[in-house]
Amino acid sequence: MDLSTHSKFELTTLLKSLKFYRALEKFVGRRGRVIFARIQSGARLYRVEYFGEENRSILEPIALAAYARHFGETIETDKIEWRQNNAIRGGIRIFAGDDMMDVSFQEVENRLKR
Repeated sequence: MDLSTHSKFELTTLLKSLKFYRALEKFVGRRGRVIFARIQSGARLYRVEYFGEENRSILEPIALAAYARHFGETIETDKIEWRQNNAIRGGIRIFAGDDMMDVSFQEVENRLKR
């Protein structure tokens, strides 16, 4: 790679990206690579964690409505990464990028304990 063919602006942008990648890898580990690639591509992460195997079909319209109401985004079901998580004790956790909405019994229990 010949660096003399690039402008100063391109080189400083590349340097900032490399520093950001190094920081992500240092503080987040292997997951930092995935985060860096997602940020560079401009793609947003849509993930729904739910309780129980049979609950997914029931929760799909609820998750889509939550994305529209709380995050202001209308998305399709196939763009959502569905992940079963039995540790949340019922309900769902909805992720949009770095934001999260927790609608689980565990969250209600934690709020009642306060």
